[in-house]
Order: sequence, then C-alpha cells, then structure tokens
Amino acid sequence: MLMLLTDDTPVRAPAPVCPHRTPIEMRQAEPAGRPPRPPDGRWLAVLPPARQVLAVGEEAALLAPWHRQQHAQARWQAVPLPVGGETVASALPPAGSVDLLLLSPGFFALTDADRWLARLGECCAPGARLSLALDNGCTLERMARLLEAGTAAAGDPQQDPARAHAPATVYKLLLDAGWLPHLAAHEPIETADPAFAQGVRQLASLLGLGEGCVDEVHRMRRLHVLARRDDAGRAAAARPPRASAPFAVVVPTTDEAQLRANVLASPGLREVNARIAVCRGATSPGDAIAQAEAACDADWLLLCHQDVYFPPGFGQRLAAELDAIPAHERSRTLLGFIGVGVDAQGQRLMRAGQVIDRLIHMDHPGSGVALSFDEVAIVVSRDSIHRIAPEMGWHLWATDLCLTAISRHLVMPRLLSLPLFHNSRTGWGLPEAFVDSADRLMARHPAFAPIHTLCATLTPEFVASRRA
Repeated sequence: MLMLLTDDTPVRAPAPVCPHRTPIEMRQAEPAGRPPRPPDGRWLAVLPPARQVLAVGEEAALLAPWHRQQHAQARWQAVPLPVGGETVASALPPAGSVDLLLLSPGFFALTDADRWLARLGECCAPGARLSLALDNGCTLERMARLLEAGTAAAGDPQQDPARAHAPATVYKLLLDAGWLPHLAAHEPIETADPAFAQGVRQLASLLGLGEGCVDEVHRMRRLHVLARRDDAGRAAAARPPRASAPFAVVVPTTDEAQLRANVLASPGLREVNARIAVCRGATSPGDAIAQAEAACDADWLLLCHQDVYFPPGFGQRLAAELDAIPAHERSRTLLGFIGVGVDAQGQRLMRAGQVIDRLIHMDHPGSGVALSFDEVAIVVSRDSIHRIAPEMGWHLWATDLCLTAISRHLVMPRLLSLPLFHNSRTGWGLPEAFVDSADRLMARHPAFAPIHTLCATLTPEFVASRRA
C-alpha cells in the first residue's frame, strides 16, 4: 500500500556549527557602538549554493563568510536596505547576473517594497533563488505584547513592529514579483502560556478562523522562506492583456473579506479580464456550478475556493491550455491543479500539480492520468458531462469526479502544473465532515480502494480510527 504524506510538515532545520574564524570584511560597517551579531544559523542552513549572491541589508550580509566556507565559488555583494533614496540602485549588479538574492528582515517594512522587489528581480538570472528571513507579525508572543500594552524592552529586535509582517501578505508580494515562495525552515516559539493559547483558539473560533493556526503559524517566531524565480509565469504575465478570458471563475462565498483579499485581488485573473461569478448561499459545489452556468457565457468554468490567490501569468497560461483543447473534447475534459496522479510510465502513484498551500509550495509535474483532485480549484466546460454529486458535500467531491470520470465516462482527468496560492485560514486537521465524505466516497467507488488523496489514504480503518 502506498501511503501519501502531506507536503506541509513543518521543517525544523538544525542550526549549523559556524567555523571559528574571523568573518571577512563586508562593504557595510556595523554602526558605531554596536557589536556585530552572529549569523542566523537556521537561515544559513537552508541557503543553496550560488555563484553570484546579492545580500540586501545588514543581517543578510552577515551570512557571507560562513556560506563561503561551504561554497567557495560564491561571489558576494552586499548593499544596505534601500531606505529613502535611490543611492542603492547605482550599486546594484548588472541585469541577469545574480543567482541568489537575500533579503534581510525589515525589507518588507519599506513603503515601496514591491517596487524594489521588481528592481532587484532585474538583477537576477533565469532560475535564480531568493531567500529571506521574515519575523512573523502574528505570533502568540506578539499578541500577548499587544494585550500587555507594549511591555517589551526598548530596542528588542524581536518586538520591533517595523520588522514583523503577516506571512500571507509577504507571500503575495513575492508572487506578484514573480517568485514562488516555500517555507524552508523556521525558528519555533518553544514555550507559550497554554491558557493564552487556548484563549486565542476560542477567539479564532468566534471569528470563523481555523484553530489550527495557533499550533502552527502562531508558534513560528521567524520564517525562513526560499523562493524560486517563476520564469514561465513572468513570460506569460508579459503578454498583452486579453480582451476576455475563455473561462469564468465560480466562487462559492461565505466570507466577503476573504473573497476581496484573494480571488477578487488576483492579478492572474485581471490579466485576462476573467469574469467572476460570486455564488452566495450555494448549497453545494454543484449548486454553485449550476448558478454560474445560467449567468456566464464563457466556454469554461474555473470553480475555486474563496481563499485562492492567482498570481501573475496564471490566467494567460490557463487560457493557452484551454485554447489548445479541440472543441469536440471540451465536454469530456476534466482539469485539476493539485492532487494524485500516475507517473508517465503508469507504474506508480505520485503527487502531481502545483499549489502554494498556506506556507508550503507543493511543486510537482502535471499528470495525464489523475485519480484525485484537491477541491481548491478545478476546470470543466459549460456543457460538461462531469457532474458534482451533491451527496458528497463540501469534501472529496473532486476526487469523486475523477473516479466517476474514469469508471463511468472512460475519461482520464488531468492535473496541470500552474502555481496558485491557497491562502487558507483553516486549521491543519481534518473535520468530521471530511470523514463522512470519505465513507460515502468509498461506498461509491469500492473498486478503487484504497483511495489515495493528498490528505489521507482512505480505507475503512481510516474512517473507523477517526470516529473512535
């Protein structure tokens, strides 16, 4: 039996042992009267090899001597954070010369961080990597400090509000600039007042948020993010805007704020002028599709969660995929973006597709034979033969679509590999409704048992253990 593990297991990289030698002199001197800080060991541990490194800000520059111990070929250049002026611009390396860009904490406090991301991106070569240290603005520690009315010691960098930011906001800025971020490591908060943490869980529940964030994101003091340059997305985003998209976007909606912050704010939908059908009060995903079919005239329907953010280039790339499908195949086509497929040789199951889910980038090739889709987003034609079973509820209905397509319609669903950001606020656990849907799915498709999904391998034993 193949057991599929989820990609969102938090990474806890060990701090490396720094060599005992005098650091090389960098261009930036430490301000008078302040001793140099040791480098961030967790950050250093996740840095990839590179030939040309551009370090922006003091803390990134401190990594140079230790990184060069492991990668002697690396040439480093350090520049200060570009605060209040263009003096940094003249010191930047030539266009396309950098293959590793490092950003110090505090970069995203710049009022024009988006502009500087674009400018620094011009210095980077195709396939370049970006690494940054991000002080988390939504930890249990910071929440406690707010309630205590600022009792942190003056000058404590861990409590400096100018350095702390919400991870989802930074991820969107990186995506907009053509980078695909992934949590490579983090500094955990080792201890937290259990009573306070329970209070935050209760508050999250009252606000309709996922309680699981208290045990994951809120316990990460510093995040170490490693991003790769999205060259295909950049090329697609540079194409002229389309007058209209070949697809309409269907969004079952229960939270207007989430809708506005994600789907409606997506540059990957604006670039193709995609029409967005907001379905309020839908009783099931199938009900949302039925509402959209009556209101939209696009050939294709992209059904997605309200917490999905589509980065630049997504709309152009999806439109090109759909334009290439012959008209006689459209009604039978079923497309997903992340799930479980079969490899090209037909020998084994594998994760397929691509999504940035909360903090983790699941980055896999697509698959021409998919057995399971995650429900984050799918594409069907307006006259599709594939119909969502209402009895599946809001969980596992996309996997049911896949298995029904194979067994009843003799159609192989496909998984595309296009990046999208699932900016979910829910917890990491599986709700009871998921278990109920799993039971129904196994009853509907006994020939496929055990059923492999991204969340779990579905068996009678799985259902029994979850209900015990």
